[in-house]
Amino acid sequence: MNALVALRKVIAVNKDGENVAEIREYVEEHIVELAQHFGVTPETITDLLASVSDDSVLATKMLETIRNAEATLRDTKTLGRARAAQVAADKLGSSATWDGERVQLDVPAILSSVLTKRDDLIVFASDGFTTSVYQAMLFDLARLKRRDLSGFVDSKGLHIRWRTGGLNLRSQVDPHADRVVMNLSSKRKAEAA
Repeated sequence: MNALVALRKVIAVNKDGENVAEIREYVEEHIVELAQHFGVTPETITDLLASVSDDSVLATKMLETIRNAEATLRDTKTLGRARAAQVAADKLGSSATWDGERVQLDVPAILSSVLTKRDDLIVFASDGFTTSVYQAMLFDLARLKRRDLSGFVDSKGLHIRWRTGGLNLRSQVDPHADRVVMNLSSKRKAEAA
């Protein structure tokens, strides 16, 4: 079990009762593991234990520290996911092929590697157009695990097809949304090849 989750449970069980001292004992017994999860040295936790004599106050401080550590971990994961999605988008964009005024896409690869959050946008950028679509519908489509997907993007939107149907996602504008940008291969370069 994650040390932060375990400490949170110890605090929840003992915070308001007469066993509040058990929180301090637990922290002392797991100082090295907690320090690693909090991203501090064991001495930092030892200093905190020495500076806070009231075990109820210690419990409150430890809960605050757990929340901060979990927020930092979430931010780190989100940033890592966004970076990985951007790397995948760069690779897929450079290998996209033009077909007249539209660009053929590897839809299964986009669904498996470019999505970040439902409220984020995927921006398909080329010399001739920029198309942005929310990722929410793409997450829903990815959940279906269809293997027969194909698609293209043009100035009007993202168009996804499968054997028995399709989906047309119109371009959206949201200056506040986070985005993954797929720079599409140059049309001239694709036509010359």
